[in-house]
Amino acid sequence: MTLPRVNTTIEYVPFKGGFDSKTPSIEKSPGLLDVCKNYVPDTDGGYSRIDGYERFSGQPAPSAAVYYYVAMTITGTIAVGDTITGVDSSETAEVIVVGTGYINITKMSGTFSLEVVNIGGAPVGTITVLPALSGESTMLLSATATGLAADVYRADISAPAGSGAILGVGVLKGTVYCFRNNAGGTAAALFKESAAGWAEVTLYHELSFDTGIATIADGTAITQLTSGATAVVKRTVWESGTWTGSNAVGRLILGTIVGTFDNTHDIQVSGATVVTSTSAATQITIGASGRYEIIETNFFGSLDTKRLYGCDGVNRGFEFDGTVYVPLDTGMPTDTPEYVEVFKKQLFFSFKGSSQNSGIGYPYKWTAVSGALEIAVGDDISGYIQLPGQTLAILARNLTDQLIGQSVADYVLDSISSEIGCIPRTVQRLGYAFCLDDRGIINIYPTDKTGNFEQNTISRKIQAEINLMRGVVTASAVYRTKNQYRLYGSDGTGICMTLLDSGYAFGKFVYPDYVNCTASSEDSTGKDVVFWGSAAGMVYQADKGSSFDGDAIEAFAGLPYNHSKSPSTIKSYKRAIIEMTSESYSSISYFPSFSYGNTDISQHISKTITTGTPGGYWDVDNWDTFYYDGTVVDRPSIPIFGNGLNMALTFYSSSTIDLGHRIDGMTLHYITRRSIR
Repeated sequence: MTLPRVNTTIEYVPFKGGFDSKTPSIEKSPGLLDVCKNYVPDTDGGYSRIDGYERFSGQPAPSAAVYYYVAMTITGTIAVGDTITGVDSSETAEVIVVGTGYINITKMSGTFSLEVVNIGGAPVGTITVLPALSGESTMLLSATATGLAADVYRADISAPAGSGAILGVGVLKGTVYCFRNNAGGTAAALFKESAAGWAEVTLYHELSFDTGIATIADGTAITQLTSGATAVVKRTVWESGTWTGSNAVGRLILGTIVGTFDNTHDIQVSGATVVTSTSAATQITIGASGRYEIIETNFFGSLDTKRLYGCDGVNRGFEFDGTVYVPLDTGMPTDTPEYVEVFKKQLFFSFKGSSQNSGIGYPYKWTAVSGALEIAVGDDISGYIQLPGQTLAILARNLTDQLIGQSVADYVLDSISSEIGCIPRTVQRLGYAFCLDDRGIINIYPTDKTGNFEQNTISRKIQAEINLMRGVVTASAVYRTKNQYRLYGSDGTGICMTLLDSGYAFGKFVYPDYVNCTASSEDSTGKDVVFWGSAAGMVYQADKGSSFDGDAIEAFAGLPYNHSKSPSTIKSYKRAIIEMTSESYSSISYFPSFSYGNTDISQHISKTITTGTPGGYWDVDNWDTFYYDGTVVDRPSIPIFGNGLNMALTFYSSSTIDLGHRIDGMTLHYITRRSIR
């Protein structure tokens, strides 16, 4: 008897399109995501497990930690955490793994030879082979040891001194700065990264002057007549009047004060009077609990004069050059701006529904004669963003305006929309401008129609997630090298939008630490970087390391039920060949489900999945698992074995040592059986 030949159908499914919670399941492209946590779409297709993040202070990064494999004859007791030394104590290292006939070490200082090693002065063994960098025998053991080394370096990094959340983060010429309340919550402090950790920035004194006849260069020593007080000028803040007219008005930022400056007498440089004081020298302080908006820009022409400008809704706006913190006086009765931007060489600050700008090229001058201007927009401003074509968008909670023109002489404020606005802290520019509104994520784009710009909602296929994000969103950031715009919630949830060649794709993520503020910038080498401050007071660098600051990255990506263009035909599924890559070692579980999870149909695995809300519990005890190691991964073939009208495949991983992996598609093997009646 000759059995009929059974033909196996082979179907390739590219993974692309991102998360979609709106389209009916039967209509979805098979490469979309039905469920998603900590997977994000890439610009050229595929889904990447979201990268880790790690705490930051300027000290050696956990992700840069390395380990050495040390073969040795162990004669004493060695425990993880011990510090070993060489025979002359010039070599030291910390033990992170104790094995049979070997140890792994990190933080190695000096060069160990084939020598006796000691702990606390007592010999514990003899090195038999010179230490080998990353010398473990398998990728799993190597990845584990690398993770343990990272833990050692992570423990050295502390939060900036103080209490509460990080209030703001800024990056100036590759150096990171942040604000945080002091221990008592009575004032805020400014911190700078350093090789020893966060260092508090010294705040100087300010003294007002008038009848100025000559500007005072930074670093100049001054003396006040009568009082005899002396100081070093850190910055001359020229606010109005002219030097040639002998009526310049402003402030001096002073350091190294000896004596007491009064509010009356002349101030001299080398015996010549230059200004007259109109106030005592008062200590600059920063009020507590603001929420900072910070930009990096340059009003003065050279690379050395790049500075940070910012505001927080509690204090005066400020300028900061990495050393000198200068409060800015705009003349407002309540001088506490909330949002900041630079446009046409003018500094813009918002005060509720009022937008104000400084003079052209003069961030210290806020008078009409210098070119300053106030513009009322009719709603509370929630952000600024520059648009293509030399246009400034002024976004409010329920409307969007555009400011066009070259200066105050011809500025015109036009409406882009009287209905669409911006939720605070969500506006970013990534080619075009994006923000979150009540309707969803909004794109502001140029148009040939009257008005120059239009707005469009681009997130309708994840509207349910947008509805949740609206109530918790605290910050946003752009990841330029990945072409991504991300929103962060106060509960750790997040939405990632990737800009594709045509359209947008979405993913979801969940952090165990909650984002309070962000900074998207460049490091000292010009590489794009993202830093963020947490609600608990730590500063983190995003997209670094193999974990969420030591916590496992739990991730899953669930494909929709794929009927292979025959929704009424039963198929016998045999296997799937996965196209993927991995940075190093990865362990990924997979779960196939058939006929929309119908338990009456033959199933590969009888366990069911509860997706629930983000962060919900997944039962993965009986999932099958495959392992990867190497930077370029072969196409793993995974067995499926199940019958149904359709099949959905879900991938799951949870790891502290996986440096990242990407799933690009699958080749599905199945046999067509019969149509249902």
